[in-house]
Amino acid sequence: MGGSSVQRLVHADCIEFMQGMESASVDLVVTSPPYNAGKEYEADLSVEEYVSFAERWVSCIPRILAPSGALWLNVGHIKVSETENVPLSYLYYPLLRRYGLHMLQEVVWHFEGGMSYKTRFSHRTERWMWLVKDPKKYVFHLDDVRDHTLNIGSDNRNNPAGKNPTDYWHFPRVVGGRGASREKTAHPCQFPVAMIERIIRACSNPRDVVLDPFGGSGTTAVAAYQNGRGFISVETNQRYHEIAKARLERLHKENGAEPPPDLERLAS
Repeated sequence: MGGSSVQRLVHADCIEFMQGMESASVDLVVTSPPYNAGKEYEADLSVEEYVSFAERWVSCIPRILAPSGALWLNVGHIKVSETENVPLSYLYYPLLRRYGLHMLQEVVWHFEGGMSYKTRFSHRTERWMWLVKDPKKYVFHLDDVRDHTLNIGSDNRNNPAGKNPTDYWHFPRVVGGRGASREKTAHPCQFPVAMIERIIRACSNPRDVVLDPFGGSGTTAVAAYQNGRGFISVETNQRYHEIAKARLERLHKENGAEPPPDLERLAS
């Protein structure tokens, strides 16, 4: 698709892998780490243990990011007791600042559906934390992500390409079961491709390299490939790694291209 030659799915521990990466070798990091919320792929950690885990992977990011690079970090909540949930952004922000990343903006992702509560308001949002190495020099292509559906009425002042999507995004969740999403895989917490495409188009250039340290089912890799970017997607779970590999192989086939020889790269 005319993108970067870097196309790598890596089956490895992301912290060990990132420690071996070249400095300034990626332009954009888009990821969502485990929340310690009881999912099948998560360890059961105390808050202190989780913060230690978070610091170990966050500390790798500034070195491997290009000078104008950015980190888009998706977070939900962490359960700290039987009655208390804390937004993970509260835990991550001090770590990110400590390692020299600057917070540009928080974006709210709103979705419908999900678990309903009876003792509190139902949870229907998650947060994207947008951070950069240099708050005076970073990539942002607004015209590439304008939303024409927001142009209501015939006001001549409207940009014909659409409005700025704002910091409140509505993307349906990728769900299974009855009415399953077309892009649904066996991964329990899969991102919608369209949401990741917005981030990649806005905050990277064609042929840039996008890293997802917690690659899961490969959605970031798919979005990068479909938009002419390179990708490095790291996943420690063998099952999810195979799902990502199958998705990328299918995309290459649909585009009449042979998968690159290093599409699946196993860590030594």
